[in-house]
Amino acid sequence: MVKRSMYYVVAVAALVAMCAALPSFAAGGSEAKASSQQMGDRYLIQMPHTKEQCLKALDDMVASSSDLLSMTEWGCMAGDHTGYVIVNAASEAAARNMIPAAERASARVIKLNKFTPEQIKSFHKTM
Repeated sequence: MVKRSMYYVVAVAALVAMCAALPSFAAGGSEAKASSQQMGDRYLIQMPHTKEQCLKALDDMVASSSDLLSMTEWGCMAGDHTGYVIVNAASEAAARNMIPAAERASARVIKLNKFTPEQIKSFHKTM
């Protein structure tokens, strides 16, 4: 179950990253990249809950932010009672504060980054 959940997280993160790259390509790259950096770092937020907590977690999200609700992907219908969302925020704490208060303690907030081929080559040299 955990392995399947991790595959889902990676797939969602990859899909969101690909979609996020489309506007920068269409806008010529550098301008979109500069505006993206002004918005802060990107964070993947996982909001797990049990089957019994599911409806309350969804209600909390509706009451908290309809914008965040529209950005959140849910695994609940597949038995993975977790909400997944990627946000831009100034810090991990700022990202955590975007989600409903009731979900913050159990949420996992992960700072995301990308690697260039040159960086990956340099990793091989240092290891």
